Amino acid sequence: MAVITLPNRLKNQPQYAAPIDYAGLAKGVRILWNPAAGPVDLVTGRVWIPGGNAAIATTQRGRAFSFDGADDYYGYTGYPEITGNTGSFFMWCPTVGAADTHGHALFGASSPVGFAHQINPGLQVHISSTPASIGTLPSWFKTKNRSIVLASGGTAATCKAFLDGTDSGLKWAGPPVAWGAGNKNFNLGRYSGGTLWDFSGTILIAGYTDTVWGEAESRAFHENPWQLLKTRARKLWSSSGSAHILTGASSIQPNESNAITIAQHHVLAGSVPAQVGESSVEAITQDQILAVVPGSQVNASSAGAITADLSFAAEPSHQINAFETGAIRQAHGLLVIGPTQESMSSASGVIQGHGLVALATVQANTSGTGPLYIGKGGLAGAPSIQANTAGNGSVAQTYILVAAASRQLNKAGISTISNAIVVEASLISGIVEAFRIKKPGIPPGTPEWLKTMIEILIGRRGNKVAVPKFQALTFSATPTRAECEALYRYTNAVRDSLEQLITRMDS
Repeated sequence: MAVITLPNRLKNQPQYAAPIDYAGLAKGVRILWNPAAGPVDLVTGRVWIPGGNAAIATTQRGRAFSFDGADDYYGYTGYPEITGNTGSFFMWCPTVGAADTHGHALFGASSPVGFAHQINPGLQVHISSTPASIGTLPSWFKTKNRSIVLASGGTAATCKAFLDGTDSGLKWAGPPVAWGAGNKNFNLGRYSGGTLWDFSGTILIAGYTDTVWGEAESRAFHENPWQLLKTRARKLWSSSGSAHILTGASSIQPNESNAITIAQHHVLAGSVPAQVGESSVEAITQDQILAVVPGSQVNASSAGAITADLSFAAEPSHQINAFETGAIRQAHGLLVIGPTQESMSSASGVIQGHGLVALATVQANTSGTGPLYIGKGGLAGAPSIQANTAGNGSVAQTYILVAAASRQLNKAGISTISNAIVVEASLISGIVEAFRIKKPGIPPGTPEWLKTMIEILIGRRGNKVAVPKFQALTFSATPTRAECEALYRYTNAVRDSLEQLITRMDS
């Protein structure tokens, strides 16, 4: 049986239980919800039970789980196959509501071991009940169109929180709690058995994977979360494996066509224009004649090789266009009376006078002291007197501004303008052409969809991919740890840029 699977073209939410793309972004996924298919885990087929007022609502981006923040949740007891503390929880929210008393518990269980992924009211993050993060998220509550990925490699150093596809830079002082063996009373949207950390908002898609996601996977999930799914395989045809031979008896298919002379006759007549002047237009006639002789096509086939002989014969076709018009004359007469503009201004002398008068002042410094002596730790002196006296004459400033009369006289006289054309001498030599270098761009007339795709691919929409600069790495005879770490950092930077390019092309 031949089966052809079309490439992943999902850009919007599929309204059915679409297959999971385990070879792509969904590698290692253990739990996955698409609310359009109901509260069912697409990986295992387990149906989760709603609690409180949890429901499936319609948003601008599609069908989503809805929580009003008052003890709403989707729950299931089971999943003994999920253990350990390594993996990633991911969630895409069209809306995020206000914080509860202890913030939002996104996903967790209270048995057999208590753990939860939580964002507290201070915007600190707990990954599987780790201690509160060192640092906080820039925002979360009362926002729209948010995605969050909480990843753990099993230690505090490997914990990461990616908000809207970007590393938040948070750190943790302790490792995440490991999930216990056996069945777990999982809850999505709250902490099991609690009413003080209920999630408020809508969830478009969410799930858990054994893979530790990085920034590249988180960015791809934020830009298009439906990359986790793929289109259905389509069976275009099936065969039993035996060979099929197509044979045909001698057949002749004659095709004959015949067309008489095709004539088109158009007459264009111009009406009297409404512009003052003189115009005369005779009838404009256009004759088109297309002549085609009969054409013959013969297809011959036999039981052997299938051949096709195509023969087209046609006489040359002639097209005659006749166009005739009489003389067209336009005469314009513009009469302008000589305008006169006179501007006269005059100003008399402008005088500013400033007078500053200061009273006489006197300054005299007189001081007297009696003898200084040391008695019981004190100094005694006679009082001092200070008097200030100053004397100054009048200070005067005088400004005189005089403006002479100004006069402007403009006169113009123009005689009748006829069909004669007078070209200014300065225009006869032509205008010097300035060479202009045009930046490469998208050609005019490009369809909008193609223009948008090209702008995204070449990074003209604020999404340029930063390529790491070249680094000259050297190694000693016995490589040190610092030298190896420098190589790893540079390799990871190059790989991250390459993954961004691959993700952009795949998207």
